Amino acid sequence: MSAKAFSPKEWKAFISSDATNAGSTGIGGTMYQLDVDSIGMPTLNVNQKLDVRSGASRTFKDEDFFQDNIMRVVEISLSGTLHNDTGHKLLLQNISADVSGDVAVTTAAISQKYGVAVTNAASSLTFVMKPSDTTDQKGMEFFGCVVTSFSITAEAGTEGGQYKWSATLMTGKKPDLTNATAINSETAYANTTIPKLSDSTGHKVFNASVIMSSFTTAIESPAIFTGVASDGYQVVSRGAEIAVTVDAQVKYDDNTDEFISVFDNQSAANTSNTFLIVNSADFGVHIDNGVFTNVALSEGDLMMLDCSIKSVDDGTDPLVTFDIA
Repeated sequence: MSAKAFSPKEWKAFISSDATNAGSTGIGGTMYQLDVDSIGMPTLNVNQKLDVRSGASRTFKDEDFFQDNIMRVVEISLSGTLHNDTGHKLLLQNISADVSGDVAVTTAAISQKYGVAVTNAASSLTFVMKPSDTTDQKGMEFFGCVVTSFSITAEAGTEGGQYKWSATLMTGKKPDLTNATAINSETAYANTTIPKLSDSTGHKVFNASVIMSSFTTAIESPAIFTGVASDGYQVVSRGAEIAVTVDAQVKYDDNTDEFISVFDNQSAANTSNTFLIVNSADFGVHIDNGVFTNVALSEGDLMMLDCSIKSVDDGTDPLVTFDIA
């Protein structure tokens, strides 16, 4: 019996680019702390066979048990407060395959064979859940991770309009769940690097200036794992579509009163400032081309409009650009 007890808030979340080879641990380099609301248990997705086999009994027998923890995909879901720093930007850079400065999401996709030289600093990531006590608790390390969904949300009346984030990471490599706490160098986040909606200086939807109450910009880029190795899958690739969507609530007024009619009568994509938040070098968002997927009245103290948008690829402009540099 042990008298020791631990708080869930004692755990820390760290991220880094993988080492020289994709899918290799990046724990030996500098790791960056993520500002998370809470630490949730990753979905380990072990393969188990628990069926009662044909025989002389109706009970499940030990000799019929089978479990595999190699050919599986581990999924990690996280959310928290966004920071304009190296660690949080790695999540966006990974799903966007862009580490050049301002992050632009295009139709380019990465297929990265595990174990070969990393061609992009964010090709794959190492994620660590580190406990406060490395003697009586066990940390967890997940390497070869790719971000399959990432969203940024802000609401004017919540937490001072701070930007929030959520992400899903997946890996086809077998994690280290036994210790994984030997981080060589840690960099914490700071409370001076949080983007806020109040710092933005302009807001447009379908090229009309709007008074914005809230927004969510989401990127979805599924991962596909193939090949067989002794420590998991050999190759991680991206799915058939990388999609960018926006949900925004804006004030219903003479600048936005035509949105419902525009949605109802669309025949082609809007081609200029479909969605725009001007927030210089602090997670501004710009989508040129897009279509409404829904526009609806939203009753509250004031009449508002809930607008849903999907970004469209015109062959020239990015699906979305984030102003972070």
